[in-house]
Amino acid sequence: MSKEIGLFEDAANVPAHLKGGELSDAAKALGGGGGSLKWISIKGSVFRMMVGDQEVATNEDRSMKLVIVGSAPGYARTYYADSYKEGVKAIPACWSDDGNAPSQNVSNPQSNLCASCPQNVKGSAEGGGRACKYSARLAVALEGDMGGDVYGLNIPATSIFGDVDSEHYLSLQEYVKKLASFGYDVVKVVTEMKFDTKSPVPKLMFRAVRPLTEAEWEQVKNQGSAEETKTHIGERKFERKEEDQGTPAAEPKAKPAPKTAKKAAPKAEPEESSDEEMAEPTKVSKKKEPEPEGADISDILDEWGDDEE
Repeated sequence: MSKEIGLFEDAANVPAHLKGGELSDAAKALGGGGGSLKWISIKGSVFRMMVGDQEVATNEDRSMKLVIVGSAPGYARTYYADSYKEGVKAIPACWSDDGNAPSQNVSNPQSNLCASCPQNVKGSAEGGGRACKYSARLAVALEGDMGGDVYGLNIPATSIFGDVDSEHYLSLQEYVKKLASFGYDVVKVVTEMKFDTKSPVPKLMFRAVRPLTEAEWEQVKNQGSAEETKTHIGERKFERKEEDQGTPAAEPKAKPAPKTAKKAAPKAEPEESSDEEMAEPTKVSKKKEPEPEGADISDILDEWGDDEE
């Protein structure tokens, strides 16, 4: 570890009389940040604990155990008009919070609908992929502190729909489907997410560790309605600050003609780096899993195993 992750892991041991409440004026004055949200970045295939734009700790373990307490509806889409530059906070030219249509906060949408957008055409990005990328926007709590901090977590397309070369782990979409086939909701189990070390870009795999206890489930239900959760999975807004370097995001042309799609400018990647080209979610298919009635989660855990690849 380059920094001490224990600061986060020990949050559950903070005395009750010291938990909660607004940050003091002293803490704010010394750089505490006040209302900055906490989130987990996977840049460079390393779990990075962030507060706003500040990296405060890293965890170089390949896996992390957490509980998903909320998810934005559908899969988000994000399009960057500029090429990626290390250290520059890129502002997307167009984005969608639900994957269906551009956000109302986009000043110059690329299209009225995401499905017909030229940036959603294969070949619109440098390298032959789609210029507009999918992601899943989650709100999560750490296994050891389910009633504590809520973190934002953006899952890239390769981790949502991609094939996983593992007996015991699945892509996010297949993982949620498999749990449902056994009668379990993904918010009611402890999830282990693990980096796929065979992937050249940050890619996560998922499996169930155990069901929540009754007391833990009560905590998770409360977290699902917490303000931090609503913010992490709510409407996105992007604002360029004066200290941001580089040129502003290029102003896209409204509804560009499809014939120019393959000449679209290369994208600027967010912190999680580039994705492999992915098909539309509805085109993803795998072997259909059996759907036993009333199956116990132990069946899943036995099948997925406990080995650390």
